[in-house]
Amino acid sequence: MDFKYLCDEQGVSITKWLGDSEEAYIPKEVDGRPVIRIAEYAFSDNVSVKNVIVDANLIEIADFSFQFCETLESINLPQTIRHIGQSAFEGCISLKEIIIPPVKCISKSTFEECSSLTRVEIPNSVEIIDERAFEFCLNLREVTMHEGILEIRNGAFFCCRRLKQFFMPDSVVKTGKEIMLGCRKLETVHLSNSLKRIEVGLLARCRNLKEIEIPDNVEIICNGAFAECSACTNFILDNKNIRIGVRVFEGCNGLLNNKFFVESMKKHLVNEKGEK
Repeated sequence: MDFKYLCDEQGVSITKWLGDSEEAYIPKEVDGRPVIRIAEYAFSDNVSVKNVIVDANLIEIADFSFQFCETLESINLPQTIRHIGQSAFEGCISLKEIIIPPVKCISKSTFEECSSLTRVEIPNSVEIIDERAFEFCLNLREVTMHEGILEIRNGAFFCCRRLKQFFMPDSVVKTGKEIMLGCRKLETVHLSNSLKRIEVGLLARCRNLKEIEIPDNVEIICNGAFAECSACTNFILDNKNIRIGVRVFEGCNGLLNNKFFVESMKKHLVNEKGEK
């Protein structure tokens, strides 16, 4: 066998890949018992595997299982998977495509630095996109999300530099900080109508973003939310009672050169504690 494994009452866990070929095969059974899990670090730092073929009805891809597999180009993830762990595919710089199974959470740093990924569809089972899930996916051009997502956490799409459009479903009620900071080719964005806060640095350094529309339910725009969105010339805001933090529009020359805009924003300004 090309791998080490452990058995328990539930089934078999692949604990370490031993092969040196370009293709890895995960069988449905070992010794008559179902293979259900790829364990922590099982493939981490592997420098030979390009394709992983999964025949097993896996339930879990554990934390760090494929971390820094720099040659990995493809893996079929069965729809039986219910959990993909933290940093499971972090640093898989050759991974070109992935079909995400019906998990509830895209875990922390799961696809961080997967710089060859160009397209991602988040299944409608997902409720949370955890922090840095797709950070530094430098060639990610398309993200499809469905209603049902409740929260997008800190830096989830940080520095996805080729992303041009981003549609946040209206089911999202909360975001973390800097979720799209540095998405410098972003041209259009839809923010969830369920948001009450625009968090710190949410869209900062999105230097190609031309228009920002604030949902009506938003009560506060936090510090630096749109800093250095230098191409933005249209800011749509209907809530007359909204509070705006410090440096929200710092470096937004397209807006700051408009005297009417600057004057109209003054009545909304608050300090770093959110106080007028």
